[in-house]
Amino acid sequence: MRTLTISRRKSAVLKLVTWSAALMAMIGTVATAKEPVTFAVSPQPEVVYDYQTQRCDWRSIPDSPARAYRRADGSIVLIAAHFRNRIFEGSSFDDLQPRCSVLSQGKESADPMEYDDRFWVQSLIPLGNGRLLALASQEYSGLRHDGVCRKGVNKPECWYLALVGLEANDNDFSFELLPRSERLIAGSNKPFDPSVNAAGFLTLTNTVFDGDYAYFIAWTEDAAEPGGRGNCLFRAPRSDLRTGWRMLSRGEFVSPPNPYPVRGKPPVQAKCDRLGGPDMLGKVRSLVWLETKHTWLVVWSTRVNNIGGIYYSTSHDLRNWSPAALLSPLEPPWGSDGSGTFYDYPSIIDHDSESPIFQSVGDSFHLYVTRLNWEQDRKRMDRDLVRFKVTLD
Repeated sequence: MRTLTISRRKSAVLKLVTWSAALMAMIGTVATAKEPVTFAVSPQPEVVYDYQTQRCDWRSIPDSPARAYRRADGSIVLIAAHFRNRIFEGSSFDDLQPRCSVLSQGKESADPMEYDDRFWVQSLIPLGNGRLLALASQEYSGLRHDGVCRKGVNKPECWYLALVGLEANDNDFSFELLPRSERLIAGSNKPFDPSVNAAGFLTLTNTVFDGDYAYFIAWTEDAAEPGGRGNCLFRAPRSDLRTGWRMLSRGEFVSPPNPYPVRGKPPVQAKCDRLGGPDMLGKVRSLVWLETKHTWLVVWSTRVNNIGGIYYSTSHDLRNWSPAALLSPLEPPWGSDGSGTFYDYPSIIDHDSESPIFQSVGDSFHLYVTRLNWEQDRKRMDRDLVRFKVTLD
């Protein structure tokens, strides 16, 4: 297993040393219906992917939360997607290696109605017979297309965001977008507007199964109530994982926003129930079932009361969530303009989970995060994928 080296990550190690004792003893605590759930996090990470020595090209970066999949032969595939989607493969989690082939990417279409600009694969769903459904974050950026949005200081970011579906086989992971009539999972309540900063659904967790349904949590920039921005719950019946997705709205599951329907159907406008309280401020990145506590667990990266780190919350029904608690003081890049080492895109994976999509965890598991090596320049592409051992305390 590759480990953090003093010669390559001296400043990162020094930073780790300064808070390693506190982190070793640090225990996040959050109240649940039965008893507190507490964790201990190891102070030192294992390096899964090192940008300086393993990159395929300058854009080979972990730019989404890590998702794992176990093939029928026991081999492991890991994806921490960029818009040029690649995978890691290995016989186990201890020998994962990057595969340099770009397996899927959007066409960078200038038409926002196509939902085919750039996409980041963020959720893997087995369909049976070696087929996989992927849910991805699709980003249409008017700034990338000539004449669509005006660039410059104080100009809108011009983001138009959506969740889309793709399909592939689990041998090569070459995902292709579903037909246009089935492609959109959730979009914006309004057509594209170049004067708007950001609209639609930006990112989503992995998908989990419970009873007759599959679930995921997604972040919206404008559709949550109250507040517009927030995390929302989606579900689909196991019998209709391609087109059956609905979102929680006023306690019921309704059709998500669709401003550009096909086949003559009317546009769909809808709001979703924002999950959690005022301290659940960040984009939830990972959702797992904590087996021994019989509860759901989510993690995200944010700052609460000026304290940056990886936070978590628990729930027994996926609708009502406990107050946020600090899992690890890994400094996020957001809210800081300085240089340094930062962490984002947290994901929870139990290597011993019996689930092929690793939706459950036991008394110990790993926290995967992207480490941004911005000691000298925040614009550097230098990012590693690392993991910390977490133990249920």
